[in-house]
Amino acid sequence: MIYADTDFFIALVKDDDWLQERAVTIATEHKGDIYTSRATLLELLMISDRFEFDRMEALSYALEIASVPEDETVLFQAADYMDQYGLTAFDAYHVAYANHDPIISSDKSFDDITDDRISIEEKSLE
Repeated sequence: MIYADTDFFIALVKDDDWLQERAVTIATEHKGDIYTSRATLLELLMISDRFEFDRMEALSYALEIASVPEDETVLFQAADYMDQYGLTAFDAYHVAYANHDPIISSDKSFDDITDDRISIEEKSLE
């Protein structure tokens, strides 16, 4: 399984995102193997006005692409990552929720914690 953070969904739903083509490719290649968290979906709602995309459409699309399993112990692990690595609450939650699975993201702060970040931006620069 592969965990998708908010960057991945932003790239998919924003009309003019430079990472969109790569995100679509990743979504297609890993169909059925992607999951996310409620925190990711909440963060997507929080930024919907700033990035000017339809909230309902974005949520529907995200839930077509990714499943949303939940585990409360993730919050304690996130707190530990915040203390150890100085991550923001959302970034720490994403890493904890992924639980050593690869993470689809453009956020390089994950590279200090995992070697399994699937970079959205990597192949878009070609």
